Amino acid sequence: MKQFFKLITIIGLPLLLAGTCEESGSAVTEGVITYDISYPRPIEDKWMEKLMPSEMEMQFKNNNINTELTFGLGMIKIGYITNTQDKHLHEMLKFMRKKNVSHRGTEQVDELIAQIPNHKFELLPDTKSIAGYLCHKAQVKVDSPNNQYFYDLWYTDQINIKDPNWCTPFKEIPGVLMEYRVERFNVVMHFTAVEVEKTEILDTEFMVPKKYKEISIQAMEKNLMDLKDI
Repeated sequence: MKQFFKLITIIGLPLLLAGTCEESGSAVTEGVITYDISYPRPIEDKWMEKLMPSEMEMQFKNNNINTELTFGLGMIKIGYITNTQDKHLHEMLKFMRKKNVSHRGTEQVDELIAQIPNHKFELLPDTKSIAGYLCHKAQVKVDSPNNQYFYDLWYTDQINIKDPNWCTPFKEIPGVLMEYRVERFNVVMHFTAVEVEKTEILDTEFMVPKKYKEISIQAMEKNLMDLKDI
C-alpha cells in the first residue's frame, strides 16, 4: 500500500500536464482529450493494481487547462489548472475530505521539474495516426538515478499548439503528447489519446473550487510526501 502512495507523489506532474494546449490557427479551440491508461508491465502488487487509474481527461479552452487524475477508487485526486500565457500553475490535492491548493509561477515550476530525472529527446521522421490526428515520433532517453532507459512517444502539431509542454519534462517536444509513458518504481503507465472531443467548456472549469484551502508549496509537498506513510 505504501508503494502505491509513494508512486502517486512523484508521477503527477509529468502525467497531468503533458498536453497543455494553446490556440493557434483554425484547429480545435476548446474541448476534451481523453487518454487511455494501460500498464504494459504487470504490477506485482495486485491491490495496488486495482487502485491505479485507467483513464485521464484534459479540458482545454484558449490558454486554460484543467486536468485531473483519480487514484485509490476516488480516495485521492491530483489536479492541475494552468494558463499557458501567464505561466501560472495551480496544484490541487483532494484526499478524502481534505482539499488543498498551492500556486506555482515559472520559477517554482522549474524547481519542481528539476526534481524529475533528466529527459533527452530525438525527433524522428516516423508518423502514425492517433485519435484521428497525424502524429510524429520522438525517442526519449531518461537519465534515472538507478538506470538509464529509452522509450518512444508520439505527438501532434494539429491541435492548436504553442509552447505546449512548458511545465513538464517534455517541454522540448513541439506538440501535444498523444502517446507517452511514465515509469517509476518498476510501474509503467502508458498513455494513449483515444478521443479529441470538440465541445464547449465552461469558464468555471478553469477556476479553483472555493472549497479548496490555499496552502504554501512547502505544505503541499509535505502533504504529498505524507501519503507515503499511509
